[in-house]
Amino acid sequence: MRYAAPFACLLTVFAASSAWAQEGFSFGLGASASSNPYIGEDETNFGAVPILRYQGDGWRVGTDGAGIDLYRGAPVTAEAILLPRFTALSDPGSDELDGIDREITLDGGLSFSYALGERTSLSATVLQELTGEHDGQEVDLSVSTGLALGAVPLNVTGGMSWKSQGLGSYLYGVEDGEATADRPEYDLDGSVTPYLSLSSGFALSEAAQLVGSVRVEFLPDGVTDSPIVEDDTVTSGFVGVQLSF
Repeated sequence: MRYAAPFACLLTVFAASSAWAQEGFSFGLGASASSNPYIGEDETNFGAVPILRYQGDGWRVGTDGAGIDLYRGAPVTAEAILLPRFTALSDPGSDELDGIDREITLDGGLSFSYALGERTSLSATVLQELTGEHDGQEVDLSVSTGLALGAVPLNVTGGMSWKSQGLGSYLYGVEDGEATADRPEYDLDGSVTPYLSLSSGFALSEAAQLVGSVRVEFLPDGVTDSPIVEDDTVTSGFVGVQLSF
């Protein structure tokens, strides 16, 4: 499984596109590319990512998870959410990572946004792992603003993600049973990962839209000091076509 970084790109696309707020069914397919920070793995991973969502009246479900509106009134929105968490340590292929295999997990939590104007908003997401793999937490804070490149709308987001010791160690650490002579046990403290992303959606027809996103994560020292991590940034991109009805 190599969907960790592309999934984050897909979430950015969903958040930026007004098409997802309209009631109805959306589906499509995208292509992804992402760097892999783990030792011994291919420098770049490519893959196909499905786009699928149904937006109901005050609720949604799709490949970006599920959500139920708790409050929606300008300038504040609040939502209860469920999100799958993918990791590139799910069945890794390198000899250096032999014996390490992480599961896909499920997070639940709350998401808030506050509109600072017509184009700019602040967002906060608080997540708790629900599947019992690591019992970790994540808090994500970001600011997004809309721009235009000619006729192409752009959404620029900058933020930071705090990950608890349990979550950080699950994603980047080495557990006791995974340690070897060349790979010592490694636990992370809580860590903060800054990131930047750029996303856009361009109408191809009344029903079809070209969507895309690019995201860069800047891994902190606690992550890059891990014996299984060799890069200090993760760059990912996604482009796809979605149809809405």
